[in-house]
Amino acid sequence: MARRDDAPKFHRLLSLFLNEHLPVRRKSSDKTIRSYRQSIKQFAAWNREQRGVRFDHMGFGDLSRDVVYDFLVWLRDERGLSPQTLNLRLSAIKAFLRFCGEEDVELAGLYLSVSSIRPFKGSKSPGIEFLEPKQLKELFAEPDASTKLGRRDRFLMILAYESGARMQELIDLTCGCVQERGGHITLRVHGKGDKVRIVPLASQAVEHLDAYLSEFHPHPAPEDWLFFTVHGGMHTKMSPGTVDHLLKKYASAIHGRDPSFPENLHAHMLRHSVATAMYRAGSPIPYIQDFLGHADPSTTMVYAHADGSAIANAVEAASQRIAAPIATAEKRWKGKEQYLLELCGLA
Repeated sequence: MARRDDAPKFHRLLSLFLNEHLPVRRKSSDKTIRSYRQSIKQFAAWNREQRGVRFDHMGFGDLSRDVVYDFLVWLRDERGLSPQTLNLRLSAIKAFLRFCGEEDVELAGLYLSVSSIRPFKGSKSPGIEFLEPKQLKELFAEPDASTKLGRRDRFLMILAYESGARMQELIDLTCGCVQERGGHITLRVHGKGDKVRIVPLASQAVEHLDAYLSEFHPHPAPEDWLFFTVHGGMHTKMSPGTVDHLLKKYASAIHGRDPSFPENLHAHMLRHSVATAMYRAGSPIPYIQDFLGHADPSTTMVYAHADGSAIANAVEAASQRIAAPIATAEKRWKGKEQYLLELCGLA
């Protein structure tokens, strides 16, 4: 990923904020400074792991309202953080951007934009957002299946649900990731921390996959992106923004007819939906954790791992709840990045 043009300004202002503004000008307490530093470190780590943006490449474009909001939603849904903690993270980012706006008037608009994010409300243990079977059927039926784009969008949403893949994992898939193992069609999913997991697909999902491949990849090469956009006649990797746009487009249309349908649909909601369906179908928690590739790195618990057939049966049971008609390795941080982390007080 190309380095942001404003990256030097971002790092300079962040260093000034944490090392001079808070302790010297504001005379903030050690507790406040630690809290702000922790919040920004977590935001930087999330950008690296979820968006592929290393700290030494970060710029103010990585602090847009949408990016900050997605970070907070991830903390809530993936990490299960309470509204109080989410609001602490939001306050730290707002405080930094307010300082940046005071130092550089061109950044004032960015602060105002992020300030429009409302504080999170609710209990200390917020529930996971997911779609019920009826809502999933509505969503999968929403794209216009008479058009090629509609058929692509429908399959993308079906596979996001059936595979439980994170957004980045989904768009990182290539045709070579589709494999047959032990009589099951599987996806080789490259997840966080350079970990690979094998995800079996239910028979119903395989039918959709076959139809998609025959139309979009009649002569597939292993390195071809499974989901792509066309630029200059070339197939290019689909961006997270494209996935986000299509999910919100279809969700907004359904919401207009049915206000109970969530308007701000995101890929993680589909991931949580299949996990919820598997749990309701009686799948043991370790199977679901294995299927999602989702384990808290801070835990010391040793998880039991299910074999491929057991996971496949669990996915099959979850898939039967929905009936729809057919129509790169992570790089290690370089020394320069570590230097910038230390300079900004985040190391």
